[in-house]
Amino acid sequence: MSKKIFTITGIAFLKLLSALPLPVLYLVSDLMYPVVYRLVRYRRKVVRMNLTNAFPGKSEEQLIETERDYYRNLCDIMVETIKTRGMTREELCERMHFRNPGLINNEFESGKSVVVIAAHMGNWEWLLHMPLFVRHQLFFVYKPLEDTLFDRYLNLVRQKYGGETVPMSLILKKLLDKKDSGMPVMTWLAADQTPPWNHPFWTMFLHQKTQFFNGPAKLAQRFDFPVFFQRVKRIRRGYYETWFESLTDKPREVSEEAIIHSYVRKIEGIIAETPEDYLWSHRRWKNSRHAPENFFANLPH
Repeated sequence: MSKKIFTITGIAFLKLLSALPLPVLYLVSDLMYPVVYRLVRYRRKVVRMNLTNAFPGKSEEQLIETERDYYRNLCDIMVETIKTRGMTREELCERMHFRNPGLINNEFESGKSVVVIAAHMGNWEWLLHMPLFVRHQLFFVYKPLEDTLFDRYLNLVRQKYGGETVPMSLILKKLLDKKDSGMPVMTWLAADQTPPWNHPFWTMFLHQKTQFFNGPAKLAQRFDFPVFFQRVKRIRRGYYETWFESLTDKPREVSEEAIIHSYVRKIEGIIAETPEDYLWSHRRWKNSRHAPENFFANLPH
């Protein structure tokens, strides 16, 4: 079977699954958990290493408990993501509650575009209905998948309520094109993924030398966009709430480094509260050996 046919078949299967009720999909998740965690052992070594390095003060028993909770949540995120295509706006609004969209809409009333930085906590895929709550034209910045058919399928789902997905490489051009349109825009990024090994921005994150994309800060300073952090919190299984917190309303009066460091400290704080909700199976620290020799001299004091 060719890769294209395999992808088309997989997408058709996902569409069928998306029609199932969430309670049925959570039963699927319950069955997936022992397979993913115990049988397949999906990235178990990566998760254990990440947790051990991030929480040096935790006992082995505590690390194992967090690890198990993480895999349970990961299986839930998988079926929730599958379900996204088949959810109505009423279902999404009930299961992902927006607490304070007025904080962003106040900027719209002032004619200001904004940058919103999120993290891979909880269910970030259920934010696609954000255009129902914020008045800005919304750009979801993302890293395209190698499989173009599957990438197109995911983007069609993500754009269901009016947000536009924009590849990372094109967001600057997009903002330059919109600069004189008079329509304030929201540039949304989950900026905690691993940059290329030679990316220049480094900081300490969860007790480890870590690279971060500094693109959000560069965009904010270039266009003078206020910067917000968006938090997603799991309330109970299948229910989340999200809210915005200001990082800076005057990005040109602070350093690029200060903007990213404030974002990093936010992530550390929420991970400390609910570590099982972070994306631990990501190889977040694979480039640590490339940290510059003067790394510590550049950290904020």
